[in-house]
Parts: sequence; structure tokens; C-alpha cells
Amino acid sequence: MGLLARLFGTDPDARLKKARRLLEVREFNEARLELEGLDHAEAAPLLEQARQGLVAMNLDEAGGRFRSGDFEGGKEHLELAGVFGATASQLRDVRRIAREERARLQAEQDAKANEAVVPEGNDPLWALPPDDPRIRYALLLEGWPDDLRERLAKLGPDFAKAVMLIEEGQGARSFELLGAFVSKDPVARLERARAAVQAGELPAAASDLATFGEQLGHQRIGNRHTAVSLAQVLAQLGRAPEALAVVEAQIQTGDADLGLAGMRVSLLEALGTLDKAESAATQLLQKAPKDQGLYRMLSRIRLGRGDRRGATQALEGSLAKTCSNPGKCGNQPFDVSAGRMLAALYLEDRREPARVDELLVELSRSVKQPTWDDRYIAALKSRNDGLPGVDRLARHLVNELTPGDPRLAQVQRAFAPQLTG
Repeated sequence: MGLLARLFGTDPDARLKKARRLLEVREFNEARLELEGLDHAEAAPLLEQARQGLVAMNLDEAGGRFRSGDFEGGKEHLELAGVFGATASQLRDVRRIAREERARLQAEQDAKANEAVVPEGNDPLWALPPDDPRIRYALLLEGWPDDLRERLAKLGPDFAKAVMLIEEGQGARSFELLGAFVSKDPVARLERARAAVQAGELPAAASDLATFGEQLGHQRIGNRHTAVSLAQVLAQLGRAPEALAVVEAQIQTGDADLGLAGMRVSLLEALGTLDKAESAATQLLQKAPKDQGLYRMLSRIRLGRGDRRGATQALEGSLAKTCSNPGKCGNQPFDVSAGRMLAALYLEDRREPARVDELLVELSRSVKQPTWDDRYIAALKSRNDGLPGVDRLARHLVNELTPGDPRLAQVQRAFAPQLTG
């Protein structure tokens, strides 16, 4: 029961031991969460140690933020330090840093106001004043093709200001302002689509992305492929068949982008075309053998086809590519999501108990904050081991979910006798 108690977070000795480990590695907030409310004689001094650690960390962070000019961030950390018990003297010392830094920045601004701007090289963008919004925007454009980047720069500072509102979370305002630029150059539609997505204007985003693709050609820009972006928006609008058509049309142009292929697999799965989805996922894994998300997708597809053993094989394939000790076997850590899925499948089917125990050990090492899935796994283990109280655990799992949640059927299947008895 020790492992199950740790997963449920109810074993005081285990929580105390975990808190000590967290304190050793300076994870003070995680240690505090473990210790608060813990009924144990040794908890109080460790809790005070955690709080003092949080005071020191937040004071240091506040000072660093102030020195870098991030006064809002510094203020937040200063307030946190106060919450965790910083003294008035400690807070006063750090506030002094903020005052001195504000004075220094103001002096620099006053000096710059009297200086002429000297262009640097022949690039008109980087010859702009340092406070020009196009400078900030230029940093976001490194992944754009040169010709498109130049066209965006030519749209001027008002365009750059409007785009930067997206970065500040003001998508609705950005969408409104960018309307004046799409008639000047269709390249502006991609940024307006980003603003529309943030503002929840999905039909407008789909329209802009489609027009961008028609006029400029779908392509990968930075970490986004415009055809994938369009397909994602269409899928959100409930137009998955249309999304699949967009992706497949782009693939037929000879575009071998792996993101496109992955989106095709996802859409085939969503549309219930599971035979094609499995074939596409298997082929894609040959090109991306370390893509953990793809293994999990393949497992879900096989589950949808009723192939539970094939689903576990896919997950074992994912975990074979990862390791909890990166120093010995690569740089990918244990895939917690795959581990959870695999443990649940084995437990539901009452298979591979030794392998389940290995997975539970890995999960206990990797999971800091247990989730519903961890509690479901623990309840299944209790069921399989014939432990008492399984009916209570099953009812608790159900009570955590809202009507319509697909996990309700999963619990009903696994614990039908306990829930109906």
C-alpha cells in the first residue's frame, strides 16, 4: 500500500521523506506544499525551512528583476517574499534596488533624448531607433523567409505595434487594427489570423489563413506551418473533413513537412478513419522514430480499433525511446503520459503485473503532483490486489468528473461491480 498511499498523498512518513528530498534540491515551494497541513512532529521545522528558502529565493529574484528593468515582475516576487515571512528590513533593502534602477534608467533615457540616431550598416530595419516597435517585431521574424520579412517591415511601425499587441495578449485590439494592412499586402493576413485565434474569432482566422495560402502558398514559417494552422482552426470549427482536405492537398504538392503528416494522422483519427490513421502513423514513425506523441496517438488509434495488445506495444515502443537516467541512455526523460496509459491498460486487462510494478515505480519518481489518472491507476492496482475500499476509491473517481466526461465510461467498465454493488 506504500506506493498507493504516495500516489494519493496520504502517507505522512512518505510525504515527510519527499519534503526532505525537495529541500535538499532547493525545491522549496514543492516542499511547502507537502508539509502544509501535515500532522507530523517533524513537519513544523521543515515547513519553516521551506518558507525561509522561499523568502530568500523571492528576494533574490525580485532584486534581479528590478536590476533588469522588470519592475512588475520584481514587485510580484517582493510581495511573495512578504507572504512567506520576509522581514520589513529585507523588503526595504530590495525596494532600494528598485528605486536606484528606476533613477538610472530615467537618466539613460534623458541622455538618449539628446543623441542623434546613427544608422548601423545598410539594413534600414536595424538602423531604426532602439525604441521603435519594428525592432521588437523584427526579433519575432527570424524564422520568416527573407522576402516575406522585408514585406512585413515595409508595412511600418503602426503594423509592428498592432502585431506586438498579440504578444501582450490583446488579440481583439490587434485584430481590429490589422484590418487596415491586409489590403496593402496579403502577408499581413497571417498575423491577423494569429490575432483572430487569440480573440476567439475562428471563422475570420480560417478565412485569413486560407487567403494567405492561396496568394502566397502554404509554407513553414518559424515553428508553424500555415496549412497546419488552417487545419487546426477548421477542426476547432467542426470542419474536420475540410481540414483534412487542406492538409492532403498540401502534401500532394510534394511538401514533406513532418508537421503536416502528423496533422493528417490526427485528423484521420478524429474522423474515425482508423485503418488509414494507423497506416499513416506507422509510416510516419519510420521518419520520426523518437516522436513520443506519435506513439501515443498510434496507441489511441489501435484502442479505437479494439486492438489493446497493439496499443500496449505502441506505448512500449515510446518508452523504449525514453529513459529516466538521461546520462546513460539519451536525452529524453521518462514519458509520463505513455507510462500512465500503459499502466492503466495493463491493469484494466489484469496483465503483466511485474511490468506494472516497474511502471508504478517510474511514475512515483516522475510525478510531482498526482492527477486523476494517477488515482485511477492506484484504484485499479487496489482492485487487482484485492485490497479493501475499492468501491470508495471508484466512487471518488466518478465524483471528480463532470457529466459527459468520456472517462466516466472508463471507470464504469473497470469498476462495474464496485459501483453497482
